[in-house]
Amino acid sequence: FIIQDALISWLEGLSFKDASLKLTLSGKKGRGKVFKQRGPVLITHWGLSGPAILKLSAWAAREMKQSDYKGILTVNWMGAENSNDVENRLNRMKSENLKSYLKNVYPETLPKRFWLILLDTCSIDRDKQWAQISKKEVAQLCQALVASQLNISGQNRFKDEFVECGGVALHEIDFKSMESKICPGLYFAGEILDVDGITGGFNFQNAWTTAWVAAQHMMK
Repeated sequence: FIIQDALISWLEGLSFKDASLKLTLSGKKGRGKVFKQRGPVLITHWGLSGPAILKLSAWAAREMKQSDYKGILTVNWMGAENSNDVENRLNRMKSENLKSYLKNVYPETLPKRFWLILLDTCSIDRDKQWAQISKKEVAQLCQALVASQLNISGQNRFKDEFVECGGVALHEIDFKSMESKICPGLYFAGEILDVDGITGGFNFQNAWTTAWVAAQHMMK
C-alpha cells in the first residue's frame, strides 16, 4: 500500500513480526467494506508491505480496485494486545522505570527507531523521564500503538512477480484439460486465469500444475 505518513517516514526496512490490520475502504462501491489480517509487516520507502499486507490486499483485491485503491488502514503494532493490555503494560513500565528516559525504555517488541518516531508524532518529549509522563500521554501512546490510522493513497508492487487478481473466468475452463469451453483448441494456464492464491507458493503451484495439465492434453 502506498502510504505517506509521518509515523512511518524514514523507517524503511523496519519490520514487525506480528501486527493486526484492519482495512476500511472508501469510495461509493467500497464504502463500509472492512477486511482484517494479522502477521508480519514491513515498512518500505513508499508505504507498507510484508506477508500480512499481501494477504490483506489479496482478499480485498476487487473491492480495492472499485475504491480506486483508497482507504484507511488501522494498524495495531502490538499484534493481539488490546488497548487495556497495552495501557497496563505502559503503566507497569512507568512504575518500574520512573527515573529512566522514555527514549531508552519501551515495549521490547517494538524497534527503537519506531518508538522514537512514535513519541515525536505524539508530541511527547523523548527526553522526558517516565515519572514525568501524564495519564493523558500514556493514553495517547496506547491509542497510537493499537489503532494507528494510515491513509492509503494507492497500490504498489513489492516485486514484479507477484500475482494479480482477475483473468479468464474459471467457469469457462474445463479443468480436466485446461481447454476453453468457448473456443475448442485454446488452452489456458497460470496467472491468465482468475486464480489468486494467498502468498506462500500457491500461485507458483497453480502455474506449474495447470501448465502441465494443458500440455498433456495439447499433445493429444
